[in-house]
Amino acid sequence: MSGNLLEPERPAVTSPQTAIESAERRSRRPEEERRREEMIRELLTREGERLSQGAIQDLTRDLGVSRATAYRMIKTFRSCGAVTSPFTRPVGRPKGARVLDTTRETLIRDAIENFYLQPARPKFSQLVREISKRCLKERLPAPNWRTIKARVHDIDVETRARRRSEPV
Repeated sequence: MSGNLLEPERPAVTSPQTAIESAERRSRRPEEERRREEMIRELLTREGERLSQGAIQDLTRDLGVSRATAYRMIKTFRSCGAVTSPFTRPVGRPKGARVLDTTRETLIRDAIENFYLQPARPKFSQLVREISKRCLKERLPAPNWRTIKARVHDIDVETRARRRSEPV
């Protein structure tokens, strides 16, 4: 991101050399995974079920990964016989995950239903303030405005428009 909110971001320019290097890295990935699988298979057949600290240190050094990643690869290998590259794992929470407690979820749902979805059509910022007030009254931390926005957008567009007397 450029840091200037008024200036649109430009797409990254890739040279033909960069594109070739990227394609080479992608083509080497299966080769690297095979190498890792072979090393882990060899380690497990040599060491058996219980792995020594020295064996793990050797493996992390040879693979160029952390100890946690090595254990994760071993666990994956034991469960399915393959080692998935740690770079292909998704990072962060799964999309659509809810992390608020049920009390705040209920409070948000109630405020949206009884305050925001009215023909008087209060502004979204008023909804955020209303939910903050209700949370303060209950001595709960107020949710972020993005959380509230996500809950509003979870409601069907037609339902929102009908309840707020808006054109669809």
